[in-house]
Amino acid sequence: MTRKSEWYVGAIYHVTVRGNRRNDIFRDKEDFEYYLKIIKEALFYYIQFNYKVICYCLMDNHVHLMIKTDTEPVGSKF
Repeated sequence: MTRKSEWYVGAIYHVTVRGNRRNDIFRDKEDFEYYLKIIKEALFYYIQFNYKVICYCLMDNHVHLMIKTDTEPVGSKF
């Protein structure tokens, strides 16, 4: 179980996502593009929270995101 991170207004967080058993989560260019589309839609959906993606790295079996928060922590239940 992962320990819950403490949240600070305006902080930047490193968020990672990994495939089960380190299996690939992206098979081709279209998968990468679709994932970026989902991130863009999520930022628009949560526009009132003013999240910003500072940078990202999409690998075959995992993702790194640097996300700047504003009014709400990432992963809050709304």
